[in-house]
Amino acid sequence: MIDSVLRGLRQPEYVHVLLNPLPVYGLLISWIGLIIAVILKSRRAQIATLALVLVTSLSAWPVYEFGQQAYDRVLSMTDEDGERWLDEHQDRAEDLIWIFYALAVLSAA
Repeated sequence: MIDSVLRGLRQPEYVHVLLNPLPVYGLLISWIGLIIAVILKSRRAQIATLALVLVTSLSAWPVYEFGQQAYDRVLSMTDEDGERWLDEHQDRAEDLIWIFYALAVLSAA
């Protein structure tokens, strides 16, 4: 069992799928916490939630990199519709990654 897990962690397409929810759901939870912290005017909670925004924003980088590494492998398994979807997925990632980087910089400032 551990061998199969370790084998999966060497395949970028699996790591991409494993990490992908972290920036999306992590940012959602972080922003909800930040809004609550601002409403409560708690400086400590604001700092903690900004740290969460920083970490979850930065987690988009490995998701993006593993997605780039997995592109050719996944492309070889797809049909025409899958290829179009995969290209659109890659285009969106290339367009949106900068927002995650900007959020990381803003939350660190």
